[in-house]
Parts: sequence; structure tokens; C-alpha cells
Amino acid sequence: MTRPVRVVKLGGSLLEWPELAVRLRAWLAVQPPAVNVMIVGGGALVDKLRELDAASAFAPETSHWLAIRAMSITAAAVARLIPEARLVEAIEQLEFSESGSLQILDAQQFLSQEHGSADALPASWDVTSDSIAARVATIMGASELVLLKSSLPSDATNLESLARSGYVDAYFPRAAKSLVVRCVNLRSEDFPEVTADQAKKC
Repeated sequence: MTRPVRVVKLGGSLLEWPELAVRLRAWLAVQPPAVNVMIVGGGALVDKLRELDAASAFAPETSHWLAIRAMSITAAAVARLIPEARLVEAIEQLEFSESGSLQILDAQQFLSQEHGSADALPASWDVTSDSIAARVATIMGASELVLLKSSLPSDATNLESLARSGYVDAYFPRAAKSLVVRCVNLRSEDFPEVTADQAKKC
């Protein structure tokens, strides 16, 4: 039997939150059965890269790949924080036999393999871990993409409104155009959420 795949993007704003591990486990425990594949945002590491870029004017390609390397570090850090999770470095290493388990994908190898192809994400600050998670979800045929963040969007009318408000990156509407996108406030006790393509509170 084919199991549904849920791609989960963990926002960088949550990485320094002391309750992250407890709250993430609690959220996973109440989700419908699915194979959970997580992409971890770059958080403060990528924020510092943005500051360096602003001061030094790196080439866009340089900034892009430095940010992806930072995401490898945060993926490894979250895997240490959640020891029952499995850290994988390639989509081919993912396992689909057990619903409910958590696998953390270090996306660097996947993005390197796609580099130069017609479908590759552009090397730009318009692309962040939001669009990277959307690209992974599209490639995997995921049943949904869940954005775990510190708040809900102010306007979830559609994917374009999420980008205009700064809730996701500028490229996200293109990267996620074929996906069901759920936005979840992980910091709130009852995990309020909104489905972006319906603008309907759940």
C-alpha cells in the first residue's frame, strides 16, 4: 500500500525555542498517518549570511550555496535535538514503510543534483527553505506541504498573498503551485492552522 507523504518545513525562527522538541513531538502525534519528511530552515545562520552578503555583495550563486550549507548544519542540529528522527542526505535514502516517523532531509545533495536543470530553483535570495521544501514536496508527489512557523500569515487568500506578506519567500508561489499548503503556528498551544489555497481556518 502506498503511504501518503507529508513534507514539513520547520521554520528557522523556531530553532532557538527551548520547547521546540516537545512541541514538535506533540504536533506530530495528532497528525493523520503519513510519512513525514522534514526540511529545516536556516534560522540565525542564514540571517548572518544575509548580513555578510549585504556588506560584501557576494555573487547570487555564492550566497545561495552558502545558505544551503547552513541548512545542512541546522538539519543536523535538529536531528540531535530529536534523536528518534532519522537524518538522510538523499531522497533515495528515505524510507516509506512507517507512517508517523520523522525523517529530516539534508537537501544539499538533492539541490546539487538538480543544479543546471530546467526545473532547478534559481540561485537568489528570492528562494529560501520555503521554496526548497516546496520543490522537495513536488518531486516526491507529497499529499501536502506543512509550514511550521512562529505565527499564522496575516493573509492566506492564496500563495501569492503569502509571498506578498513576507510569510514565505518570493519564489514560493511558483515552487508550490501544485501543492496543498498548510500553515501552522507551532508556538500556540492548540496548533492553529490555515490552508493557504482555501484561506479557511481549520
